[in-house]
Amino acid sequence: MDAPVARSARVDRVIARARAAAGDVALFAHGHVLRALVARWIGSPAGAGQHFLLDTGTLCVLGYYRDVPAIKVWNGPLSGHTAG
Repeated sequence: MDAPVARSARVDRVIARARAAAGDVALFAHGHVLRALVARWIGSPAGAGQHFLLDTGTLCVLGYYRDVPAIKVWNGPLSGHTAG
């Protein structure tokens, strides 16, 4: 596993690319990376990702609430969900 500083920089680059995209973005990664990514998405240190439990095969949706990065769905079931 990479050092926390390197992991944070890597997920920050992914977040920057996702925010620059002209539409929805789907990301797939290892759970440890996704937990660091959600922490950085909301402005916390990457290490805060340890507080976000994540099961396999679940759906997570990140977005905004009044222009503030927010977690819309975390660790949700895949069936019957529509993002939006």
